Amino acid sequence: MTAPVEEPRAELVIRPVPQPARFLDLQRDFYRGDRNYVPPITAGEAWQIDPRRNPFFAHAEATLFAAFDGARVVGRASACRDRLHDEFHGDRIGFFGHFEAKDERVARALVDHAAIWCRQRGATALRGPVDLSTNYRCGLLVEGDPGPPVMMMPYNPPHYAAWLEACGLRKAKDLLALHVDADTIDLRRVDRIAEHLRKKTSATLRPLDLRRFDAESQVLWDLYHRIWERNWGFVPMSRDEFLAQAKDLKRVAHPALMHIAEVAGAPVGFGIALPDINVGAAACRGRLLPFGWWKFLRAMKGAKLIRTITLGVLPEWRRVGIEMLLMHRVIRFGLDAGFRACEASWILEDNRDMLGPLETLGHRVYRRYRIYEKSLS
Repeated sequence: MTAPVEEPRAELVIRPVPQPARFLDLQRDFYRGDRNYVPPITAGEAWQIDPRRNPFFAHAEATLFAAFDGARVVGRASACRDRLHDEFHGDRIGFFGHFEAKDERVARALVDHAAIWCRQRGATALRGPVDLSTNYRCGLLVEGDPGPPVMMMPYNPPHYAAWLEACGLRKAKDLLALHVDADTIDLRRVDRIAEHLRKKTSATLRPLDLRRFDAESQVLWDLYHRIWERNWGFVPMSRDEFLAQAKDLKRVAHPALMHIAEVAGAPVGFGIALPDINVGAAACRGRLLPFGWWKFLRAMKGAKLIRTITLGVLPEWRRVGIEMLLMHRVIRFGLDAGFRACEASWILEDNRDMLGPLETLGHRVYRRYRIYEKSLS
């Protein structure tokens, strides 16, 4: 009996995809039929990977590329080298991100392509998934509760982890997302803790003044670098880059969810939470035009989840309860505004200064994301 003839596998071809909107939309085909997938709001995200529009590219270089099997797109990824990261950390790290693949063969081809591109530009290690830098979406979802992702957080199939590890990548750091909701939080206990801390600290909290947005953004930019500069993976942002991101997020900001802590009138910390715009993105399938805006806005009226995207205190004012006061303010004001749940993300797995207060206030770790690394030497 003659053995069956195997069809030869087409050779993968890696090609650049320089159009930001097209590159983002390539992701959709990898999640057809996945009820938890939330497509990107292309019109709202494309500027971030556009060298002509994002000030990030004044100190960084990136490439967007896809893997083709014949005419079919079977993978995509990005690679980036950031001069500010190297100068700040004294190393030479290349990043890969925006990772999607149909199978392990494609995953290996994409990682190899990113490694070669980064090595040619002086990198000695490859780290990811990181979309440009840790100031943007990063990490691979490796475990946690099912459900759609919260805004600006990754989502991927579980087998991606095995594929990346097969490429020689190993864990560099895990990032945690914590969850709390109105049905599980002990508000009386949390309120008592906050009242006790208010009596012990000289710090006062005030809401962010959106009418003075430019001046307030300058305060946040200064605090941002002083608070997180010792954190693993921290990357400084230029003033223009920080303001560009702040103006982008201002469009969905809620005044009840943004607060600054001060001591003797001097800012010492801040907490920023935003309504989960993925609710609106899912409703309009990421398409704002021609009628997607209406679907987005209608869905957002029913949004009940917020994400605390950043919360921190200057090193000299930590461990005196200011972090807990900021988080309490976000939770309490969020509940008063009609929200019912909060995700705090992301937080380094070994950042006990932040994890401890969150757990005390009723948060639980419910999702884990991983950043991988391998040597390019």
